[in-house]
Formats: sequence, structure tokens, C-alpha cells
Amino acid sequence: MTSVPSPSPTATHTGGADAPSAAQAAPARAVGRPRILGTIIGSHIVVDYYSFIIVSLLPLLAARLSLDNAEKAMVLGMGSITSGFIQPVVAWIGDRLNTRVIATIGLGVAAAACSVVGLATGFWSLMMIAGIGALGVGAFHPPAAAVTGQVSGSRRSLGVSLFFLAGMIGGMAGNVASPQFVRLAGRLAGGEGDGVIALGLQWMCVLIVPGLLVALLLAKAIHDAPHRHDGAHDQHRSLSPEVRRLRWRAVWLLYASNVTRFTTNMALVYLFVRWIETRAAEHAGVVQIAGEVAIRASALNGTFQAAMQLGMGAAGLAAGWLLRTHHEKASLVAVPLLGAACIGAMAGVDSLGLGHDAMLGVGLLLAVLAGMGFGGTVPTVIALAQRLLPHRTALASGMMMGGAWGLAFVGPMLAERIEAWAGLSVAFIATAGLLVVCAGLGAMLPGRVVREV
Repeated sequence: MTSVPSPSPTATHTGGADAPSAAQAAPARAVGRPRILGTIIGSHIVVDYYSFIIVSLLPLLAARLSLDNAEKAMVLGMGSITSGFIQPVVAWIGDRLNTRVIATIGLGVAAAACSVVGLATGFWSLMMIAGIGALGVGAFHPPAAAVTGQVSGSRRSLGVSLFFLAGMIGGMAGNVASPQFVRLAGRLAGGEGDGVIALGLQWMCVLIVPGLLVALLLAKAIHDAPHRHDGAHDQHRSLSPEVRRLRWRAVWLLYASNVTRFTTNMALVYLFVRWIETRAAEHAGVVQIAGEVAIRASALNGTFQAAMQLGMGAAGLAAGWLLRTHHEKASLVAVPLLGAACIGAMAGVDSLGLGHDAMLGVGLLLAVLAGMGFGGTVPTVIALAQRLLPHRTALASGMMMGGAWGLAFVGPMLAERIEAWAGLSVAFIATAGLLVVCAGLGAMLPGRVVREV
């Protein structure tokens, strides 16, 4: 349960005939805040389910559409680019027009686009579907995160952590369930052999319906939510120029650190796809996976991607619940370093001489720990940025999420180039190095400003 902030000074000093109505409105808003928060968090589960459909099915889609490794990396990168760079734009529009309705539009677009992935006939059509779907996913996040932080009151970090955890739950569900949905839908449609996969992919179109229904619920919740903090602009202008400068310096350092986190995330998405494809081919005794081997690889890939999100969500919730102001900076240094160690350890799994199942078990454990390392402090960063810029909460959210995510498109492409040049093990080690850089950026944060906000 989130706590509700007391009425702001501006609301309690309006005077005249307006004062009683404002006082009566505050309790009504307070009563509605748990419902608003619950609807937004539930919507986040749904939108992030759609966002990971293509990721989980990538081995299968690559086999059906004859994609090479560079094209797989480009598909993953396209989602990062469009989802990322739309978010600061959406955030600016939302703050400028005092509206959060763009979140509803984004959820509808994501549901429609991601559900038709089975209609892709080649690389370019898959790129278009991935790009449009990611645009919708990206448009949802800044306004939804801003309202979440606002209605969470004094427990903003916890509220944002719950929002973050919801996304992880949705992503895990999308990763695990999508390959199973394809197989089940194909069989129910009467498919046999490879026809099961073709029919299952086509029948994914029915997933548009629940997404649009949830979008309608979100529209009502966003409409009821307050869009701005009372007096936030005046509060920010009252700060000294030095404090404002230090706050912006901290925001840009947080932004740069999230760029490295998300680039690590995207690089690992690609590297786990490749690692699993390699394991699946070796286990089946084939050179190139196809058919049932490809769908099994997609199911396993979904499990690994979900394992990373499990680590992200669990660590993010723990951070929002347990971290206090004087621990935030230390966590932004220590957690990435631990994650770097776990990612680097993936480079040595193949050389342990383990059997197929044992190797997968070790890989799953390291995937969870890696997710904790690169994602566990993301909600802390978002909440901290919102506190640093209380007059621009959607912009702060957009910068920390999409503004950083948009640059993460280089992760899969960089990982693919390093793999082609030096192999998967070196690519894992290079990716671990990104989190070392992230820890260094956390150490550069102005500690006094972080504690004071």
C-alpha cells in the first residue's frame, strides 16, 4: 500500500469560495490513488508482455525467415531505437500539454503491432513490425511512470519499483508464454508437423483483443490521475543556481549510467540467443537449427530472457523497499560491479566440462544474477531523477528509460561484431566491461545533492 502525501501548501491557501472545494477534492483523489496505481501497474504487465513476443520468438523467426546473425541484431536494435527515442518526445509533449493520454495510445499500438508478428514474410517486414510495436511500448512508459511516481507520495521509490517489477513480470510472461502459445494455437487450429508453427504464428493476432481492452481501462485511470505536482515549478525556481546546476549534473550522470545498463541488457539479449542456438545445435547434432529444434530453442531462449528479468525485478523491488537515501549512491556503484562479475563468468561456462542440462542450469543462474546487476537499480535511478526534477517528472522518466534505451541499440550490433571477431566468450567479457563503466559513473554522482532530494 502506498502512502498518500498531504495536501500541498498551494492547495491549502487558496482562500475564498474555492478553498472548501479544493479541500473536499483532496480526499477523493487520495481514495482513488490505489486504483489508479493498480491499473497503471497492471497495464505495465500487459504492455511489456507484448514487447517481448519478438525477442522470445527470435530463434524461430530467424529460422523461418532465413535471418543471419547481423539481421537478428538489427531486429533487436530496431526495437531499442524506436522505443527509446520516442520516449523523450512523448515525455516533453505530456509535460507541455499536461496530459498522460499518450500512454493509452501507446498500449493500443503495441498490442496491435506485436500480435501480428506471425504475418512477417521477410527481414524488412519483421523490422517494420518490430519498430511499430516498440514505438507503442515506448510511448506508454514515460507518462505511466510519471503518474506512478506522483500517486505514490512519500514512497516514490517503492511505487516506481512496483511499476518496474510489473514490467519484469510482463516480460517474463511474454518470453515464456509466447513460444508455448504458438505451439498450442497451431495444434488447436488443426496444424500438423511444421504447419503447427505456421498456424500458431498467424493465430497470435487474437492477442490484439485483450490489449485493447486493457487500454480502455488505462484510459480511465490516466484521465482520473493528477498530471502535475502542485507548485513544482515554483519550488524548482526557488533553488539556487548552484543547486540547480548540481541537480542537472546528477541527472546527466544518471542518464549516462542508464545508457550503459540498457546497452548491457540489449547485448545480453543477443548473446543469450546465440549461446542458446549454439547449445541447441550441439545437443541435436545439427549444424543449423530448424523446425522443432528451433521452437525448442525459442522456448529455452524465452526462459533465459525471463531469468534476466526475474533478477531485474527482484533486485529492483528490494532496492525500492530497503534502500534509503544515504545508500543510493553506494548501490549505484556496488550493484553494477557484481553484475559485471556474473556476466564475465558466462565466458567460462562452456569450458567447465558440464553436461547439457547442467550447463543450462549454470547459465540460468548467471542470467538471473546478471539481470540483478544491470537492472536492479533502474527504478532507483528513475525515482531519483524524478525527485531531482519534480517539475519535469515525465521528462525525467523519459530520459532515464527511453532516452537511455534508444542508445542501447548498439548493444546487439556491438556484441555481434565482437562475436564474429573473437567469439562468444570475448563478447561476454566485453559486455561485462560496460557495467564497470556504469559503476564509475555512479561514483561520480554529487553525493550531497542525491541525499538532499
